[in-house]
Amino acid sequence: MLPLHAQYDHSFPSANARLLSGEPPREVRVWFTEQVEPDFSRLEVYDQARQRVDQNDSHSVVADTSVLTISLRTHLPDGAYTVVYHTVSVDDGHEVTGNFSFVVGTGLFPTNTDALIAQNQGSDSNFTLWSVAIRWLNYIGMAGLVGGIAFYLFVWFPGYQALKPAMELELAHVRMQQRVHQMMGVSLLLAGSGWLAFLSFQASVVSSSSLWEAVSHGVVLNLLLHSRFGIVWFLRLFCIAGIAGVWFIQYWSQTKRAFPAFYVIALIAGAGIMLTTALNSHEAANTYAWILVPLDLLHLMSTGFWIGGLAALIITVSSLFPILKPGTGDRTRVLGALLPHFSRIATVCVVVLMITGSVQACVALKSWEALFGSAYGRVLVVKLVLFALLLGCGGWNLLRISPRMRAFAASSSPESGAPSIAAGRLQRLFKRIAHSELAVALVLLVVVSGLTSMSPPPPPAEHASAGAFIKQGRMNDISYSLVINPAQVGSNTSEVLLKDQTGQPVQQVDAVLLRFTMLDMAMGVEDMTLVPVAGKAGYYSASGTNLSMAGHWQVDLIVRRPAHDVAKVTMEITLTRAISMR
Repeated sequence: MLPLHAQYDHSFPSANARLLSGEPPREVRVWFTEQVEPDFSRLEVYDQARQRVDQNDSHSVVADTSVLTISLRTHLPDGAYTVVYHTVSVDDGHEVTGNFSFVVGTGLFPTNTDALIAQNQGSDSNFTLWSVAIRWLNYIGMAGLVGGIAFYLFVWFPGYQALKPAMELELAHVRMQQRVHQMMGVSLLLAGSGWLAFLSFQASVVSSSSLWEAVSHGVVLNLLLHSRFGIVWFLRLFCIAGIAGVWFIQYWSQTKRAFPAFYVIALIAGAGIMLTTALNSHEAANTYAWILVPLDLLHLMSTGFWIGGLAALIITVSSLFPILKPGTGDRTRVLGALLPHFSRIATVCVVVLMITGSVQACVALKSWEALFGSAYGRVLVVKLVLFALLLGCGGWNLLRISPRMRAFAASSSPESGAPSIAAGRLQRLFKRIAHSELAVALVLLVVVSGLTSMSPPPPPAEHASAGAFIKQGRMNDISYSLVINPAQVGSNTSEVLLKDQTGQPVQQVDAVLLRFTMLDMAMGVEDMTLVPVAGKAGYYSASGTNLSMAGHWQVDLIVRRPAHDVAKVTMEITLTRAISMR
């Protein structure tokens, strides 16, 4: 399974390559794991003095847009050079920045491993408060559109048809149409403004600039006309315009019989809006996008039906109860007719969400360690907890309130039927639970917005290419990210970042050690003490020649802290022409 986003795959020269003295490369060519947007992706090459040594002609290869190349100046001296890449994925629009180094001659490799650790942590500039707010706005708009329409077609309309012979509901039906129309209007406004805001955000991301700079430099227009994101953006705009057309036709129409057909058209357009979200998601960048994108669409539709339908149900109860005379049992009968239809739809949605969500989680997280050892995994856990709360509220309504409401509605007895005091108490209980469920759902959408703004953790490597040894994971209550660079026989620089369960740097330590044991022959055990890095909380570093010969080595990372058990993790590293770990 390929990593998500346009990550570094391999290059020429390769990462941590050592070239012959006096023979610098004429160009640098980098292959990425996904196709990149040529107009918004680039390479830069720097020497040890942080001066550009390239020809500023970074471009993609015509035959393969997953490759970037850049020419270097002639007659470069021996020394270390760093390649910085900035990519924007064609598939999901996410931006990734990273670097690698190579050496010409016998010089030393750069020892600063900050970029390697930051990249290994999976963080990127796509996760910001601005990004989360925009995505939340879009999710609410989509849920309101699709859920409100679905509620009218599949919950209210069949319930109204069942109650019409026994009750005078024409006024309630007209009121319901008005409320659905208003809900569509508000949701349409949120979806439209959210999509315009997302265009602005994406332009600032791909250009690594502020919104004003992106607009003034023509980045927005270039993004719309020369990227896959622009195609998806116009597709969603077309769907939004289609729903807006239906909304205005309904607004001026005097023929109420036409409404169900118009709602079906609007529902299809709403599904189109959700499809554009799936086309711009992590799933679209996967090798198995042909199955994951439809699954993501089902996931989004089920979320919209459930959360948007719940909002519509609450709006229905709030708007219809004032026109239904209390004490007649009409309120109980309306709820008794609507809740079974809504419960059936919600049950189907829950099943679909559990199946599609499980598949998505397995694709994004390749191990249980990643679930609790990465920021993405921990946010996913929060999402699962909120989903469980929603499931509990929905289950209570399905198994307890809905059957009792139907039982009350079936009787006209003032003591034990629809007009009874007990039925009134049940109505109030339902409203409290429904409002609580909606509040949890809105918080859940905030978490989902954050999750879709983040990069999933990289998959655990079965082997690593020649270059730095990188390992991350958990030991006891500590998460660690270890880099040994350049992971060759001889001198190496080791640096580790330690964080506690809350994500804060671990600074109170007695000792941080790396213990090296040669597995192919008896050479004893050698410890290296890592010392705190000045100005970088949680970082510990040291250099040494502990990896003194080729072969299989065992490396133990040991952390001793006051009032804590010793934390230890063991890994293996093979020093040959290439490096492997397990």
